[in-house]
Amino acid sequence: MASSDSKTGITRRDLGTLAAGALAAPQIAAQTAGRAAAAPNPGPVLDIADWSYHWVGVEHATLARGTVCNGMQMYVERWIPAQVRHPYAVVLIHGGYGQGTDWLSTPDGRRGWATQLLEQGYKVYVLDRQGQGRNPYHPYVHGNFDREAQTFERTAASLAGTQWPGSATANDPSVVQLTASLGQSMPVFGLTQSVWRSRGAMLLDEIGPAVLITHGDGAVFAWITAQDRPALVKGIVAVEQPAQSLRGQTPQGLAKLAAIPLAIVTAESSPANASDPGIAMSLREVGCTVEHIRLAEHGVRGNGPLVMMEKNNREALAPILAWMEASVAQGASAGDAPDPHPNKESTALKLADQGGFWVGVQRKTMPYGTIALGQMFVQYMIPAEKRYEYPVVMVHGGGGQGTHMMGIGGRPGWVHYFVQAGYSVYWLDRPSYGRSPYHPDALGPSHLPSVPAIEGLLTSTGVFNTAQWPGPGGMNDPIMDQFMACEQGNVTDEAFHSDLAWHGGVELVERIGPCILVDHAFGGFFGWGVADRRPDLVKGIMCMEINGNPFAAQLRWGLTASPMTYDPPVTDLSQFKLVDHTEPPDSPRPVVPTYKLQAEPAHKWKNLQGIPIGWLTSEFGAGGSPVAQVAFLKQVGCSVELLRLRDYGITGNGNLMLLEKNNHEVFGVIRDWLDKKVAPPRRV
Repeated sequence: MASSDSKTGITRRDLGTLAAGALAAPQIAAQTAGRAAAAPNPGPVLDIADWSYHWVGVEHATLARGTVCNGMQMYVERWIPAQVRHPYAVVLIHGGYGQGTDWLSTPDGRRGWATQLLEQGYKVYVLDRQGQGRNPYHPYVHGNFDREAQTFERTAASLAGTQWPGSATANDPSVVQLTASLGQSMPVFGLTQSVWRSRGAMLLDEIGPAVLITHGDGAVFAWITAQDRPALVKGIVAVEQPAQSLRGQTPQGLAKLAAIPLAIVTAESSPANASDPGIAMSLREVGCTVEHIRLAEHGVRGNGPLVMMEKNNREALAPILAWMEASVAQGASAGDAPDPHPNKESTALKLADQGGFWVGVQRKTMPYGTIALGQMFVQYMIPAEKRYEYPVVMVHGGGGQGTHMMGIGGRPGWVHYFVQAGYSVYWLDRPSYGRSPYHPDALGPSHLPSVPAIEGLLTSTGVFNTAQWPGPGGMNDPIMDQFMACEQGNVTDEAFHSDLAWHGGVELVERIGPCILVDHAFGGFFGWGVADRRPDLVKGIMCMEINGNPFAAQLRWGLTASPMTYDPPVTDLSQFKLVDHTEPPDSPRPVVPTYKLQAEPAHKWKNLQGIPIGWLTSEFGAGGSPVAQVAFLKQVGCSVELLRLRDYGITGNGNLMLLEKNNHEVFGVIRDWLDKKVAPPRRV
């Protein structure tokens, strides 16, 4: 019997119907994507000395199936400018149902406050609170999902009469972008405040003194963190905090903020005008020094609660910058705490622009309104000096997210290497992973976190148990914890997942133009399906350790779980006539003794003819059989080359080669192959 959700009655069978294309409402057109990198004159070149990320406060939980992360970790992304012009870092704390992307870009593609603060010479840290953004959402930890808060109708209604950069209707592309970003909000009491307090304190202990800039109920995070680390909080700017933000705070606790400069920021067309004066008074009554910044008094007119995303967001930041210059002490900073795992290579970048947006946003009508389905987050960096014609699109594997492409433990990742080489880079969080929010009525229970236990991965050759893994190994390996903190979702419904990701992938390549796809592990299906639908826009595919074997398990259509375009056409799986093949003795990594291919004459992949494909394999990978997959690709008419790292003198790698100690050497193999097979660099 199909399981169902007790509130909505949606069943797994219903989700299968969605997978077949019977969506509840028309799909959103490609123009609903953000205007990333297309905005003219985005701003000055960003000279970044260090860009990286990490999770703060990773803890384990012991379940019947083994040890997993307990959901209390907090994602933090950082940008350190080459020229630091202020002694204290800025920590940006989102509110409500949002996430760190609230600060990264505006819904119409302009620079957000994170980048604008970086322009001013501030060290910038952007966090995702527990269960939001890149922190996996666990309903048994983070509470039941508030289904009705993320509808297009509700979002549009909240923006009427403000400086919103669009029509503020349910079909407004900017409203679509904002709605696509919304996830679940943790309840602001009890355990939540305890976790916020401890992780906020941990972050400040790591980075040193900082100014906290908050939005919405992110103010609560700041109040309680400052009570725990008053000496490390050099100022708090609370933008559009809710009326109840001081609820649960004692006068004794708030009095600990007396030595910290505080600013409350209120927009002209915001409900906070009714409550902010009372909040300011309450703080003053316990001895705090509070500046109430009314934006209208500074000539910033007509704004609503989402001021950092609105048309005049740069003008709205100006009074805050002026207050920070005037009110925050300018003494010498204690500096960032020493990194226990110092980076051996540069994470520096020079960017013409950066940001993020969502693609593939579809609609599903529920009794309470219309929700987003299938949205996929894209983060991008455009180098100041572009040396390659085609941008790179990077797709993560398994239950991970785009952080796989960003390095680990403070070490650079393939995003760094591609950008440093002169490529424009776009990397994804596939639907329901990372910054692409999970919604139970859109994705169902099959996409909830159910990642493997740590014990199995420690003993499995090809994951953490390789010579090139950058951590010390074992249950207390901090680098392993950083990897496991990002893991979420599962891959048991590959057909449904493929249909969602292909929709967004097509929208992305139509938006950015001809490009190169770089796919890892389970993400391999992305490249096949997107190239099948827009072969004119895919100039090359580099795939690494792609999961599965031809026609096995979920890969009913050869290497995909959903249909590809074959010639002669295949309308029914029974039209495939399959025969067994045996892996040769010199297989780079024997996986299966036999595998299946088509009997000749074989059906061809009609639309992938002529696209250069590289299939990269390591010594101890955990993907599918390299021999079987390459044999399949050759049989369907693709131009494919098997790249064995051992043939380049690179040994000891596993499935996570993109994160391992020699990931730069592995990148060199990819770069050289792309130079020869796809497009060489431009002469400087």
